[in-house]
Amino acid sequence: MTQEMDFHTAAVLAATAVRMRHAATAPKWNPYPHQVVPSGDDWTYWLLVAGRGSGKTDAGSAYVDAHASGPACMVGPVPHRIAIIAPTNPDGYSTCVRGESGLLSHNARIVFVAHSEKRADLTWPNGAEAMIFGAYSPEDVQRLRGPQHCLVWAEEWAAWRYMSETWDMARLGLRLGAHPRAIFTTTPRPRQALREMLASPDAVVSRATTDDNPSLAASVRADLYRVYGGTRLGRQELGGEVIDDVPGALWTRAIIPHAPPPRVERHGVNETDLSRVVVAVDPAITSGDDSDETGIIVAGLGHDRRGYVLADLSTRMSPIEWARRAIGAYHEHKADRIIAEANQGGDMVSTVIRTVDPTVPVTLVHASRGKRTRAEPVAALYEQGKVTHCAPLPELEDQLCSYTGDPGESSPDRLDALVWALSGLMLGEVATGDDFSMVA
Repeated sequence: MTQEMDFHTAAVLAATAVRMRHAATAPKWNPYPHQVVPSGDDWTYWLLVAGRGSGKTDAGSAYVDAHASGPACMVGPVPHRIAIIAPTNPDGYSTCVRGESGLLSHNARIVFVAHSEKRADLTWPNGAEAMIFGAYSPEDVQRLRGPQHCLVWAEEWAAWRYMSETWDMARLGLRLGAHPRAIFTTTPRPRQALREMLASPDAVVSRATTDDNPSLAASVRADLYRVYGGTRLGRQELGGEVIDDVPGALWTRAIIPHAPPPRVERHGVNETDLSRVVVAVDPAITSGDDSDETGIIVAGLGHDRRGYVLADLSTRMSPIEWARRAIGAYHEHKADRIIAEANQGGDMVSTVIRTVDPTVPVTLVHASRGKRTRAEPVAALYEQGKVTHCAPLPELEDQLCSYTGDPGESSPDRLDALVWALSGLMLGEVATGDDFSMVA
């Protein structure tokens, strides 16, 4: 055994000892009514659809640990094979495993070794194994093509980027044992896969609100409901409601198709067939956790004259950080230029971009018309079937399908960036319209 392996083994043993001491003094987990596992054996899917902080992850961890520690689904040294799927792999590690409500908080004897090619991410004392998967990229989807499982835990299912595709692959591998099952712990979003599962006769649905968790600090609960109570976002994120398209919104989900961008083979290389690509930025003028988002959208114009939304990279970052992200997208997607709104930050926007990379062409746009007026022609392109999203973009699509332009409505930064991008690519306004000015 090498010295490096000795150090690793010692670290694992030390961490396990600490967890076991903590577990010995920790209070026993007593579920609230919405966290109780469905009774009987005739269910296949359990959906815990609930608001933030309601204890969804806690319930998921408790069920997975009980299943892994319980009667074997398979004969042999590995009695259970479990898939834990989160929006991204890091989400799975930080929330489902190491988080305050994660698996290690329920069972300190679980051995956790992430990113290992020689063993599972999680191993129980009885030999049961679990692997962590993400649902963010096409590669994540393909990782689920081969493995088989007796249980799947879908954490924050409605937040998966490739929600339907990842679940399809997971379900095809859900075939070990006498009664394979899946549990879903999620805050709802109006996505088709969730609607179908809610209507499935094989599914048992448990619902809860943020207010249903008495362990949540009273001051936190009061502040959340003070800020978001009575709002659409509050109904979804706190109340656990599936909120459909908003009456009067410029976009509906029915007019947002998903399909890969067109491709063509040139000189033996298969590449995206786009005549132009731009990165559009709607910058926040403040930074930090309480700042607005900086909208960053990558879009292209195909040789078929259709618009293709390639990526949503919107974020809360400092100006230098979002500039690096936008410039990275510019190079990755071989874009023509960055288009940035200058109403808030003025010349600061082009200055910070050129500080990072002075070779990137920047077009500053200044809006003189109202947000809804600018957005309406772009929404019309969607209605005419001229725009495709190349992958599901849940956060962007939520903004599009909830924006009405009513007085007092919050400013949707992702939507703004999208409007700048598609206006420049498909409406010609960035170069010629009187609503814009350009700084080359």
